[in-house]
Amino acid sequence: MSGPAPVFALVSRKPEACSCPKKECPRHGDCQPCRSYHLNDKRPRPPYCERKPSLWRRLFGKAPRNARKD
Repeated sequence: MSGPAPVFALVSRKPEACSCPKKECPRHGDCQPCRSYHLNDKRPRPPYCERKPSLWRRLFGKAPRNARKD
């Protein structure tokens, strides 16, 4: 028997407030479907807005100059 299910706030963001860089995603700006998609993926991981910042971003506060712009 597993522990309690993770509790997510039932918040729906506006698409312009979503921090995810994938603007074409059908779940962009809609938090609840995005969280359930990531939770039920074959490699479960938190959505972009809930991930720990990368080492580069923690040290310098921005993406490197040669970063991909998808």
